[in-house]
Amino acid sequence: MTVRTVIAGVLDQRHKKVLMLEKVYNGLDDLEMQLDSLQQMAMELQTDDSPPDLLRVTSKIVEQLRTLPEEVTQLNASIAKLNKRFSKETINIGVAGKARQGKSTLLQQISGLSNQEIPTSDELPCTGAKSKIYHSEEASYAKIEFYTREEFLKEIIHAYYDKLNLAKPFSLKRFADPLPEFDDSLSQDRNLDKAVYEKLKFIHEAYPSFTELLSKPHKILELDGIIDYVTQSGGRTRYLAVKTANIYTKFPNHDVTGLCLVDLPGLEAAQGHEKKLVGSLEHEVDAVIFVKSPDVLGTDWEQADYSVFDLVDNAVREVDLANRLFIVLNEKNDGSNKKQVKLLMEQPPETYGKPSILNANCRDADEVEQKVFSVVLKHIEKKLESTDQAYIKTLSVKVNTIVNTVIQACKPSLSSFTTANADLTRERKYRMLSDQFIRELITGLEKLVLDVQQELNISEEFKQKIEEICESARQFAPIPAKEELADQFLEYSGWKGVVGEELNYLRAYLTEFLATELDEYLQKKIDETLRQVLDRVFPTALKNMLPNNLDMTNEPRSLIVAFQALLDKAEHPNIYKTFDYIRKFNFSYHSHFHYRVREEMGLLSTYSSESVDDIVPNDATRENFLEKSEEIARGLDSHYQQTIYQLRTKFSENLQADPANAIFALVEEMKDRLVRAKGIKDEWKSFLDPIREQLWAENLRQFNKEIAIRQEWGNALNDALKCAKQIQMEFSSY
Repeated sequence: MTVRTVIAGVLDQRHKKVLMLEKVYNGLDDLEMQLDSLQQMAMELQTDDSPPDLLRVTSKIVEQLRTLPEEVTQLNASIAKLNKRFSKETINIGVAGKARQGKSTLLQQISGLSNQEIPTSDELPCTGAKSKIYHSEEASYAKIEFYTREEFLKEIIHAYYDKLNLAKPFSLKRFADPLPEFDDSLSQDRNLDKAVYEKLKFIHEAYPSFTELLSKPHKILELDGIIDYVTQSGGRTRYLAVKTANIYTKFPNHDVTGLCLVDLPGLEAAQGHEKKLVGSLEHEVDAVIFVKSPDVLGTDWEQADYSVFDLVDNAVREVDLANRLFIVLNEKNDGSNKKQVKLLMEQPPETYGKPSILNANCRDADEVEQKVFSVVLKHIEKKLESTDQAYIKTLSVKVNTIVNTVIQACKPSLSSFTTANADLTRERKYRMLSDQFIRELITGLEKLVLDVQQELNISEEFKQKIEEICESARQFAPIPAKEELADQFLEYSGWKGVVGEELNYLRAYLTEFLATELDEYLQKKIDETLRQVLDRVFPTALKNMLPNNLDMTNEPRSLIVAFQALLDKAEHPNIYKTFDYIRKFNFSYHSHFHYRVREEMGLLSTYSSESVDDIVPNDATRENFLEKSEEIARGLDSHYQQTIYQLRTKFSENLQADPANAIFALVEEMKDRLVRAKGIKDEWKSFLDPIREQLWAENLRQFNKEIAIRQEWGNALNDALKCAKQIQMEFSSY
């Protein structure tokens, strides 16, 4: 099996897992939010008058889950890094090392590139930008990718300011202003910080020379043009704007399509490259070749070496260092450090996991091929797929641990959040309230009937009102003046026509006067009674459901109309009809008195000639009409006054009890219809049921709150369990 085939197989297996990892990542993200939500819900319970049993259960749950959000966050970070790694189209091998250790030379020997593409120097570090070298069977070329202006500001510039504890510029325009002075008097690493500040000054001074490259589209170059974008030698500064230099070339000894060598920048802390290296180690490179050239004057594993080992180890702690790190000890051409190389190989670094230690002369292409690159390729062929599986398995174990913690914390407590008992208790309370409502309605209306029967004694009041009305009618009798009567005599050519017309007018006037005055009085009495009835029917809670702009004291019928709007005519037909009856009830002069009053108005009648003949004098002639007009006026007034007297007598003897009797009958009828009719209690309960929460909000508040809390917690725990099990299922399929 060729190396190319092995690489293609590994990449294919990785790509198949990408969707699963995305689902797990999203699931863990959801789970973290649900765990945070549970913590918040528990805090809210602590600040309220919550049931003690709920407080105990929820406190226990959140205590069991207390450390889980942080664990989920850490796990999801690993999932994200793995997903990014598995999404790549290549297997990446990073090559790192301090300046002048042979890193660039090693890359040249593996890739077949020269100093023109991968510069080397025995002086200051040459490599300035990260390069990626891809095996390609096509013609060689390079693609230069530049930082966007925002990336350069936040990823490069801000890193220096953070290291130096300086106030960060919010834009590149502000960065172009003079740099702030650096006070190193409080610095514990003053020499290192001084070097970092000098590097920042260098970037600041060089900024005008490369700023036009930021946010530019990628640039395609021939290989001989790469040096201007990747090296810092010769006073070049363009590399500062380069995010990645991608080089596509045919490797000399193997078809390693799908393989990429990542030329990592030097590890000099003062150059600010360490952060970039960390990012590459976490999600970009699958293995690291660390090049070290032992010093001929004496050597050992240095602190800087262990720093690199820690970076590689911490970037992907789930994978053993032995499967990610290759240490290449570079032998000089003249063999002068051979002894030191042998010494380091015999005394490997004390690390967790034993990375492979290789030795080769990095200037010798054959040695690099046989002792380094072939060894790394063989490792990829034998170990990379199983390493990927081990990585997933490690994460799967963590997932299972988290899921089991969620299950152990949530599942046993689910029964504590059922609402059956609380629902039953609330239902009992509601039934008690509705029964009390109906009971008070019955007793209130029955008591009202007794009160009306005992207290509604308005006969004398009504008699007095009639006296007032009749007296007013008497005093303001509409009898024409004698001059007006005389004019009418001429108009009608005789007194009989005049008297008949005036009698009709007096009768109509008196009828209208009585109706107007009595109707106002009777309506007032009916309204007073309706208000008493409605006070018994409508408790304060029910009144609160009616529109705020109702006049509850002066207009009882508007209250009835508003109440009817709450009723369903099909569900509550008898209640609706009763209030319709109440609203339309009419007790007036015309409905109860008029036909009987008319019987006493014979003196004003013109259906016979008696009244007319009684008023017109027998000796009245055409010649004496002026003299007789005054007598005619007295006759009209006499008939009018006698009629009023007869009306007073009629009301006093036969009609004064009618209003009280009618009102009492109304109250009795309303009581019977509202509380004594067959099936009326069921109608009231049907009416109360859907509006119970508004009617008795305060009475049911505590029950509703407890039920809402139990439902909320039950739903939240079920959601967390469902989410956790879904994550576990996704991972278990691989």
